[in-house]
Amino acid sequence: MAENYAADVDTAFREKFARSATLFERGKALFPSGVTHDGRYLEPFPVYVTEAHGSRKTSVEGHSIIDYWVGHGSLLLGHGHPAVVEAVQKQMALGTHFSACHELELEWAERVQRMVPSAERIRFTNSGTEATLMAIRVARIVTARE
Repeated sequence: MAENYAADVDTAFREKFARSATLFERGKALFPSGVTHDGRYLEPFPVYVTEAHGSRKTSVEGHSIIDYWVGHGSLLLGHGHPAVVEAVQKQMALGTHFSACHELELEWAERVQRMVPSAERIRFTNSGTEATLMAIRVARIVTARE
């Protein structure tokens, strides 16, 4: 009985997200595993989305689905939160990539220090991986290990 149920769920998924399956087939000709990032690889195929608002995404088939990943945790306020969109648009009008120091970096670091008083110095990184690698380097220096 459970075996039939699993097959029924698989069939229903494939029917509900048929366009995603087609897009995944296109992706397999372009990307290893058919996706741009291993975290997006799901069996039998990933669901492709067109937009997202709040806690929900819209699939290419038009289905509204709950976004349990919320940008891997980075979208605490949800997709397209009005205050975030307004702040981003305001800053975008001033420039997009200065490749230079900016006063907002100082304000951000000062805010982090207020929230984490033990953070004597701050280093911003591009990813959790980069932060972990930097922490390992610091640990090796502090412990005098290679």
